[in-house]
Amino acid sequence: MNIRNTAFAADFDGTLCESDWNLGIERYDPADLEAVRAYQAAGGLFGVCTGRPLVSIVESLKGKLDLDFYIVTTGAQVLDRNLEPLRVRTIDPDVVQALHERYAREGVGFIVVTNTQYACVGYSVGPGVGLLQSLDEVEGPIYDVSLEFAGDPETARVACADVRERFGSRVEAFQNQGSVDIVPAGCSKGTGVQIVREALGVERVVGIGDSYNDLPLLEAADVAYTFHTSPQEVKDAADTVVGSVAEAIAHLMA
Repeated sequence: MNIRNTAFAADFDGTLCESDWNLGIERYDPADLEAVRAYQAAGGLFGVCTGRPLVSIVESLKGKLDLDFYIVTTGAQVLDRNLEPLRVRTIDPDVVQALHERYAREGVGFIVVTNTQYACVGYSVGPGVGLLQSLDEVEGPIYDVSLEFAGDPETARVACADVRERFGSRVEAFQNQGSVDIVPAGCSKGTGVQIVREALGVERVVGIGDSYNDLPLLEAADVAYTFHTSPQEVKDAADTVVGSVAEAIAHLMA
């Protein structure tokens, strides 16, 4: 396939990067990084489509990859290769307060994302995330709230449904294995893909992801990949199941 005028949007955690928050460790497969560079050298555009904040992605990929676009905080922020915003949305402060009152408790990570902060409020989830004592310490507008349930998918599923029922007119909620990503209404990985498609003028978008919150990405993509280890619902949304990002790129460029 000719990959010029093609944008490849990859989920980050569990897809491009394997992360252990408890240990503060991130691992990349060198074969994946090499494949991405070869794809870009052949004329394709490559970026991430993730729930993580911009500051975390930039720091993690420093010296490893140069991205052509960034879809971060589950589509609340979409930026070009120069980090110039293509679209930005924030969660209203009163909604953040209501979410905190309902869901924050010991054992649940309540993570907020601003331009300068990627931090838990009141309960730490590990060394990879900062810690604030209260919402009063949050600086600037919030793009994303994540609820972390210690890797418990069923608790996350129930919480995700509850957020949608109670706050659905003002936010979107997406399950990501044992967590829930909450972003402003009208935002998702899928809407981020559409912004990239229009702003960068690409003819084709390729997507790859591993979890439930990647479903909007896979559905918005013209070509969709996922992994053998992904949930069945995610496999059903993909065109091709692969073992790695490198395998997906090889398949795409064959």
